[in-house]
Amino acid sequence: MVDAIGIDHVGLGTDMLGIPAGSILPGYEALPDLAAALRAQGFQPPEIGKILGGNYARVFAAVVG
Repeated sequence: MVDAIGIDHVGLGTDMLGIPAGSILPGYEALPDLAAALRAQGFQPPEIGKILGGNYARVFAAVVG
């Protein structure tokens, strides 16, 4: 997705209980593993921060702010 639309437009949805098919993550405690996997794929810490919540926080603040 980052290659298709850019790092500023990609985010992780963490509503694991709201997905009918289930989540690929066993629980929120796996988020550090996901961050490590993103790092192993070449993403830098600021980019990982955007994917794991920074982009969501930015959009949320713009909408409700």
